[in-house]
Amino acid sequence: MIGVLVVALLTFAALLYVVGPLRRQTSDDEPVDISTLEQAQERKTTALNAIIDLEEEAQVGKLTDRELEILRRGYEREALAALHQLDNLGAVTSERDPLEEEIAAMRKQLACPSCGALRGSAGTCSRCNA
Repeated sequence: MIGVLVVALLTFAALLYVVGPLRRQTSDDEPVDISTLEQAQERKTTALNAIIDLEEEAQVGKLTDRELEILRRGYEREALAALHQLDNLGAVTSERDPLEEEIAAMRKQLACPSCGALRGSAGTCSRCNA
């Protein structure tokens, strides 16, 4: 009788040992050590890269205009949600993105010195004709 009780307890302990890791709620898709900020940045980058890929696929004829519109809208929503999350987290990047710097320099070159609006391709301002 005691032997049966010991075997039953050992079996129960072994079962808990085996089933314990299966009950955990962690996912293998997400590394546990990534911060919320890094996750939001990764979501944003992934969504923006997906939009670029969609446009390339549409150019070679793999997607119709309607398919591109539907898929792009979803990825834009994902990117915007990630951007809002980054804003809410107060994400201030210490490194400036070279592309962002280039865009800022180009905007500065194209800005009208009188009113600040962007000048057209003819070099004249559409707002004040300067």
